[in-house]
Amino acid sequence: MAITKEELNLIEIFKDLGNICKTEAACGQCAEKHCLVGYSKICTAQCRIKEKTYVENGYEEIPPSDIRGGYDEFAVLHAISHLLLQCRCCKCDHFDNCIINLVRSCMEVIEFGEEQTYDGAPLSYMIKIAGIDSEKAAIIRDEYVAAKERKYMEQAENK
Repeated sequence: MAITKEELNLIEIFKDLGNICKTEAACGQCAEKHCLVGYSKICTAQCRIKEKTYVENGYEEIPPSDIRGGYDEFAVLHAISHLLLQCRCCKCDHFDNCIINLVRSCMEVIEFGEEQTYDGAPLSYMIKIAGIDSEKAAIIRDEYVAAKERKYMEQAENK
């Protein structure tokens, strides 16, 4: 089952994208939909405005590359971790145009040069990434565990 509007934390996605975006101070003029981060921001904003959890044909329109480079690797890998935490583990019901899949795919192009196949399960994804780059996989895993623990502690404090 795909993520619902109520479960989707678009603010966290915007925050992570803000941490990654190099801003116009570094890029000159914003390339918007031609930039992986800009495209992710546009898609996330569309979801917020339309109150949806997906972008029609969004996956097909991911910019193929981003020549800017120089993104903060930890910020990108932490964003991937946070997206994995929001994933519903939909497995067979995985939907490419889901906003979580779209933004994660854009982050993968930044970090790995191309989108990675995703079967709707964060654990198998992390195992697959470990086969590609064990250091990056360790950063994703460590932040995934730490963020999950922070979320648990926040929920426990609020009870």
